[in-house]
Amino acid sequence: MRRYYSYEEAVELDKIVLSHVDRFDPEGLNRDLKKGNCEACGGGPIICIMLAAKALGANQGKVLKYLNSGDVTGDRSRVVGYGAGVFYKTAGEKRK
Repeated sequence: MRRYYSYEEAVELDKIVLSHVDRFDPEGLNRDLKKGNCEACGGGPIICIMLAAKALGANQGKVLKYLNSGDVTGDRSRVVGYGAGVFYKTAGEKRK
């Protein structure tokens, strides 16, 4: 796994991870990480959190914020991404 990418490369890779968070899809994230379609230095922990949230009744995911270091420093040649998300149970949904 590379640590840094260009701004454009990082955004494209991060979009894949973030789409799995928004879809609350730990299995899909696991597949894409294993295939090398995306990277996340915290990929395993993200999947674990998603599975634990599911076990506790969560049924939705949402990305709250995404930035990468290029957005902060202005240096877009070598960036690393940061995201914040939440997993929750929508009102009225029964626990499976």
